[in-house]
Amino acid sequence: MAFATTNIKSCSLGGAVKLTTGDWTGAVGDAAGTLGLAAGKVYGAQFLTNLTTGPQEPVIRFSPSGTAGIVTLTVNNDMAVTAGTFSIIHA
Repeated sequence: MAFATTNIKSCSLGGAVKLTTGDWTGAVGDAAGTLGLAAGKVYGAQFLTNLTTGPQEPVIRFSPSGTAGIVTLTVNNDMAVTAGTFSIIHA
């Protein structure tokens, strides 16, 4: 189960600021996954595991990088996640 995203939706929060949400999956030991956004800056991001048993980890490590109006979030697979959700505020 490699990192994958589905049900991605984006809406405006006013001006150039947007909210992008969706579902994600990932497995321990897989290469980090990436998610590209048409943005210049990420103001906040949260990747929730939504696990039904075990530790409820609210934060998954990620790192943004970007050039020319495209931000790539690299998400580290620290645990198996089959029903995760994410939200990203960006502009």
